[in-house]
Amino acid sequence: MSLVKSVWVAGIKENPIPDNSFVFASVDLSEYVNNNTLNLAEAGIEPDVHEDYFASNEDDLPLADVADIPNEVVLKTYSTERTRHRDLQECELSYNRRMSVINRHKTALAKNIGVRAAYNWTPTTDNAFNKIMNLGANDSIIDAIIELEAFYNDLDITEGLNICLNAKHMARIKKENKNLYKEILKEKEIYGFKLFRYSKNPLYTSAGVKKPFGSVAEATDKRASFTWVTDEVFRCFGDVNMYADLARAGIQADEISFAQRALAGKIRGNNPKYQGVIL
Repeated sequence: MSLVKSVWVAGIKENPIPDNSFVFASVDLSEYVNNNTLNLAEAGIEPDVHEDYFASNEDDLPLADVADIPNEVVLKTYSTERTRHRDLQECELSYNRRMSVINRHKTALAKNIGVRAAYNWTPTTDNAFNKIMNLGANDSIIDAIIELEAFYNDLDITEGLNICLNAKHMARIKKENKNLYKEILKEKEIYGFKLFRYSKNPLYTSAGVKKPFGSVAEATDKRASFTWVTDEVFRCFGDVNMYADLARAGIQADEISFAQRALAGKIRGNNPKYQGVIL
């Protein structure tokens, strides 16, 4: 059983998220995971700078508190539902059959990580460091993206910018400017943002309020497109385990399930910055 288990688990661990996933546009902190716990340190405030301080002052320079802010996060456990298989050992001997079973569990886990990353990387409030743009039916999606680029540039952020558009917003770009639409599909970039597309972006109300994770879409809700900075978010993966009931007499089959420790979160967990949404 230990050999069977180790081989199946290796298949789950290999590339736990698709190569084309927007989740890759983040910092991989998997190597810093210890006992499925990640210890982050958010940078503290910057010290003030004084011009010619001693020209008219004999006192010591003021002492600034620049201590980092500790942030310990525990990786979540994501478990796949049980699947039932006849002759698990036979699946082990047949590579294609084993990979078919593994891929179904891996796909389910990858989709789960994607949905949670999209939710965690979007803002709940509109403030000086986060932007929520609630568009009207006739407002330009292209203009909104240009405004978001200006928002980041005003904060001196010009690199590591990403945007994940939903299907409706992609369609609106196509209607507004077909040439631009063709260009961004080819270049995978739009106005300084690396382009991704995803159908499971979080929901906001018509008033621009972020809905709880897993909410069912109502008629007036809006599916967000969102922007983020690569260095401000992270992904990490911890332990993976396989659970199996072999040769159960009642069903004359084997049952397996996988559990994966993982997390997709914000580097500044206590005070997230540089997130944007278009509604």
